[in-house]
Formats: sequence, structure tokens, C-alpha cells
Amino acid sequence: KEIEMALQALDDLGVHGIPKFIIEGRQVVDGAAHSSVFVDIFRDIEAKGELAGGPIFASILGVDDEIIQRGSHYSEEELVA
Repeated sequence: KEIEMALQALDDLGVHGIPKFIIEGRQVVDGAAHSSVFVDIFRDIEAKGELAGGPIFASILGVDDEIIQRGSHYSEEELVA
């Protein structure tokens, strides 16, 4: 059921192929986009000082808010330190 819901969310965003990046839960960027596209998007986010949206699959896949807030870019050792 989660996979079907995730596929529907992607379809709702107009994602029909990969690779794609979904930024702020609403901006879909082709994986082959020039790096300047990503730089512009992230600079806009930085200028706003906050994200306009969040992860679109967290609730579908049952990911806890704590994990979302913590992020996945830290190792377990870094979290304990």
C-alpha cells in the first residue's frame, strides 16, 4: 500500500521517470539539470531562511518526525558524540 501511495504522490508531481530530485516537496528537477539550476534553487531557499515544504514520503512510509529533524547525513557515532 505504501508503494502505491508513493507512486501516486510522484504521479501527482508529474514525475514519470528517473532520476528526479524533489526539493521542498514540490519542485521537481530533472537529474540531468545543469548545476546552476540547483544552485539557484538552494540560494533562493537560503535567502528565504526556511524551507517552504518538507519530505513528501515521510508520512506515506511512516518515517518519524525525529528522524526527519535529525537528518540522515550523520553517522550513529556523530549523533552519540
